[in-house]
Amino acid sequence: MISLKNSIKSWNDAKNIIPGGTNTISKRVDRFAGDGRFPAFAEKGEGAYLEDVDGNRYIDYIAALAPIIIGYNDSRINQKIVEQLSKGVLFSLPTTAEIELSELLIEVIPCAEMVKLLKTGAEANSAAIRAARLHTGKELILSCGYQGWHDWWAVNQSQEGIPDQEKHLTLTFNFNDLKSAQELVKKNKDKIACIILTAALYGHHPDKYFLIGLRKLADENGILLIFDEVITGFRWALGGAQSYYQVTPDLATFGKAMANGMPIAALTGKREIMQPLKDNWITSTYASEALSIVAAIETIKILKNTDAIERLYQNAKTLRQGIEEIAIRNNIQINVNDLVPVVVFNFSHINAIKETFQNDFLAACANEGILLRKEDETGFSMCLMVALTEKDLEKTLRIIEKVTLQILLS
Repeated sequence: MISLKNSIKSWNDAKNIIPGGTNTISKRVDRFAGDGRFPAFAEKGEGAYLEDVDGNRYIDYIAALAPIIIGYNDSRINQKIVEQLSKGVLFSLPTTAEIELSELLIEVIPCAEMVKLLKTGAEANSAAIRAARLHTGKELILSCGYQGWHDWWAVNQSQEGIPDQEKHLTLTFNFNDLKSAQELVKKNKDKIACIILTAALYGHHPDKYFLIGLRKLADENGILLIFDEVITGFRWALGGAQSYYQVTPDLATFGKAMANGMPIAALTGKREIMQPLKDNWITSTYASEALSIVAAIETIKILKNTDAIERLYQNAKTLRQGIEEIAIRNNIQINVNDLVPVVVFNFSHINAIKETFQNDFLAACANEGILLRKEDETGFSMCLMVALTEKDLEKTLRIIEKVTLQILLS
């Protein structure tokens, strides 16, 4: 049994001085398996491994909520950061690295003709909304998926602290439900500035005609189509979901895997939509912070010039097949997602067996040396890194089988 003494102490200390105990909601220990059952604070990372404040080492399938695509502490990216650090981090003027990164993004992303660098995915999505309203002169937004904490989107989750009028400006539709989007456009078509959506979900491809249908719907009604590629960007393909599914939006936002963990995001899109932003006060002191920019350049070059993305898909295939074999070998019903570089599996009959199954499963996996996340009500997700080895994957599958049998038979 692993010791979590330091994690427990740190969590108790943090709750008294940080709202919620941590500054990222999805990293709270109570979002995993609960206080005292799951590591609460990290100490360091190396390759596909994370070490917590108690010195326990885990194969990490959380990947910092998806930014770590190559692996922790990658020497090639670190070298570029150290080289830039010796020159400086932030200056009174921009650096030419901004130009280099923007040119690289334009090269690999189908919709990109111009680029606006920012810091977070939520910030990039809000900039995309501003750009769409500016370009179309309309106000309404059709949204599908998670697009960050800013008022325009968060009002549909909770109105507390958000002006009432915001709720009437963002309408939501469901993933893979083209009809619901069509009905909203029919009712509001002369008022809609854009359709913004997460183009693919953890473990799920969009239906064949969903993205194509949205592209057609937008074109026929003078509406901009925006892909939130904060997760899919550089993970589904070098050019993101738009490249993988061959549907090009008018604007797209990127972040997370863009710099292998360094804080950076980007709004990309057509020139005629992006150009007016030069005078629209979408700006940030830290948008030109140089360490993240050089890290993004190196990360994208690694993804472009090596078999990194191919390895992500191969790792996903290995894990998917291994989990299916566990199910067959033990006569257990386990559902595994479509083949994308994030593996999702679930036990659809578990709620009838044990209400605390997800917490118990995550805690037991952590105790054996792997970190997973909850997905939906009965499932788990595994966000993959290039740094994973065959031995890591073999160990992972052994642990999943052991814990599955342990929990189901308890």
